[in-house]
Amino acid sequence: HDLAVPMRDGVRLSADVFLPDRDGPFPTIVTRTPYESGRDVFLDVAAYWARRGFAFVAQDCRGRFESEGTFRAYADDPTDGYDTIEWVGGQRWCNGKIGTWGRSYGGLTQWLSAPLAHPQLTCMAPHVICDDFYSDCHYIGGAFQLMLSLGAAVIWQTNLATVVGPQSRHVFQNRRFWSHLPLIEMDELAIGRRVEYWREWLAHPTYGDYWKPFDIRGRHGEITVPAFQQCGWFDPYTGAGFRNLNGMQQDGPNPRAREQQRILVGPWSHEEPASTSMGGREFGAGSLVDIRTEEHRWFDWQLKGIDDGIASEPPIRIFTMGTNSWRNEEEWPLGRAVVTPLFLHSNGRAGSSPDDGRLTPDPPGDEPVDRFSYDPAEPVPTLGGVLSVHMMTAHAEEPLEAGAVDQRLLERRDDVLVYTTPTLAEPVEVTGPVSVVLYADSNARDTDFTARLVDVAPDGTAFLVTEGILRARYRDGLEQTELLAPGVAERMEIVLYPTSIVFGVGHRIRLDISSSNFPRFSRNLNSGEDVGTGTRMLVATNTVLHSQSTPSQLVLPVVDSALRFS
Repeated sequence: HDLAVPMRDGVRLSADVFLPDRDGPFPTIVTRTPYESGRDVFLDVAAYWARRGFAFVAQDCRGRFESEGTFRAYADDPTDGYDTIEWVGGQRWCNGKIGTWGRSYGGLTQWLSAPLAHPQLTCMAPHVICDDFYSDCHYIGGAFQLMLSLGAAVIWQTNLATVVGPQSRHVFQNRRFWSHLPLIEMDELAIGRRVEYWREWLAHPTYGDYWKPFDIRGRHGEITVPAFQQCGWFDPYTGAGFRNLNGMQQDGPNPRAREQQRILVGPWSHEEPASTSMGGREFGAGSLVDIRTEEHRWFDWQLKGIDDGIASEPPIRIFTMGTNSWRNEEEWPLGRAVVTPLFLHSNGRAGSSPDDGRLTPDPPGDEPVDRFSYDPAEPVPTLGGVLSVHMMTAHAEEPLEAGAVDQRLLERRDDVLVYTTPTLAEPVEVTGPVSVVLYADSNARDTDFTARLVDVAPDGTAFLVTEGILRARYRDGLEQTELLAPGVAERMEIVLYPTSIVFGVGHRIRLDISSSNFPRFSRNLNSGEDVGTGTRMLVATNTVLHSQSTPSQLVLPVVDSALRFS
């Protein structure tokens, strides 16, 4: 315990080493974490691998727990990861074959150091993590991901229990706390001191030079080893997992890096799967997968040369919700998926009448617009969804639950527009990327638009499938901003998280449109002010258009099926 691992600048990081009770040397698995290497989870994982003939190294990231130095989110992980592998490879108990493993931050430490291509790095297992820390982590569609970012800022300065325990509501995670403005002060409000990386994130709300060093996209040609990724349909990093898979298959610098990539995606969120349901929707006993067993197959293959058939398996294994079945695929997106638009229609009452908003394959004619008022003082609350952080909020007695939570409570609000297909006469599979092309205007200089894809069961339950958000000032890209001209209709594309689901016979496909998802995302104040320092709130009147010249539409990848209604 607490071995001092020297970094190139003289800082020493604390590592715990677990060895099999037999003669070595051994293939070695390394994890790096800001969450305390001595926690029970790491002791349990370490014992698992040591019993199976692997050495296991768990290291505290720089500035965390027993490690020296100052923790700077992401900044030191590339070189610290490389130097740690260098040290491990020189130990007498290591046979020179080194794999890395970890979830969440333990995954990003792997991707960030991988382009440095240490010659003893043999493989990786980075799970549930992004490839781009701007557009896939802190700013989704340009909207600041408040709950995750604030949770990270607090966790990495204190400890995990501070964030997830219900006792924290006495200090923060209550209505007064979440409603605080300006956002830049929320670090001091939570823990009584400044957190520099929190303030850096807010000071850089547009993709640029600050974020580029933390972006793996475009660097796959520098990564020399294969990776096994585990993702979940209700975790926000599955799109990143597929981008990394495709990037490595296309640009990996050697055959192993190109041909031995693997990805596993189930109906899960950010944690290891432990239940057959997610957000109140049941997926069956077959939905549970023992991730450790899958990792064991992976590391046996990559570090010991043991092939139980894994080498000949397709690179992609996904779970399709609705039919609740697993299958293997060779490519992503699926080449056989047909890009299918469903157009928005209404008589102008999609926000007030449950039967007025419609989705059909037919383009709209000249139809009334739908309008709603978005008040940042009374935002639409986060309810289920594609979440990686389950914090307490002002709207819930328990920590937020990810997944297919019933959306009917939100759909009753006047600031949520609801569009629904007729009842399906045949099953419809949707597998792949999902998006919404929205023609909209606002009387505000800036506002948000949210989209949620919903599966409406015959009994009326509205199961959330996937979701997305766009901050209007980023409608033309994430590297520049342009405020709205009030009352001028703009084309906006909202990218939703990928999914795989079969909408069954008797079900209906639904799209919910609104302007907030709080506190997962910071409220757009509608004033056009800076996200970190803005305090002035305005009520926005937002308009969704659906006509021949402004055909707002939900875009679905439909697989091996056709849309037929009863």
